[in-house]
Amino acid sequence: MQDFVYLLKGRDFIREVAVACPKCKAKALVSGGEPDKMLAEYEHKVHFSCPTCHYFLKYTNTPKFRVYTNKRGQNISSRLLMLNSPCDPFFGFEVWYQIDTQNGLLWAYNLEHLVLIENYIAKRQSNCVGLPFDNNSRSYRLIQGVLDVKNRETILKTIQRVKKT
Repeated sequence: MQDFVYLLKGRDFIREVAVACPKCKAKALVSGGEPDKMLAEYEHKVHFSCPTCHYFLKYTNTPKFRVYTNKRGQNISSRLLMLNSPCDPFFGFEVWYQIDTQNGLLWAYNLEHLVLIENYIAKRQSNCVGLPFDNNSRSYRLIQGVLDVKNRETILKTIQRVKKT
C-alpha cells in the first residue's frame, strides 16, 4: 500500500482486521473485506475466526437493517458498515491494536494500518505542503495530541511494543 496517508481512508484497511475474540479475548481475525467494491458484492466472503477457541461467524448470518422504503412501499434492507471507530466494521468486535494516550485512543485495524500510522507520526512535520487534504482521511482523524513533538517518542515506543503482540 502506498504511504500517502492523506489519501487513505478507514475502508482501505478492511481486507483483514485484527480483533479481540468476544468469547476468549485472544487475537482473532475478520477477513474478506474488499474496500474497492460495494458491500453487497463481497459480504458473502466476510467472516470472523478465532484460532484459539475456534469461534467462527459469517457476516451473512448477521441481521440486515431497514435502510429506507422505496416508492412502491417496499422496505430496502442492508447490512451496515461501522467505519472509522475502534471496532471492526462488520461485526463490531473491538480491534486488537489499541493504544490509550493522554489525548485519547489511538487504534488500527491491522498491523499494516498501525505501521502506516507509526511512519506518519515519525515523519510528521509541522506542515504537509503539496499533499491533498481530505477531511475524511486517516491523518485528519488522527488525534492531534499524538502529533505533538513532546508525545511523539512515547507513542512511537508504545506502538513498537503493541506491534509485537
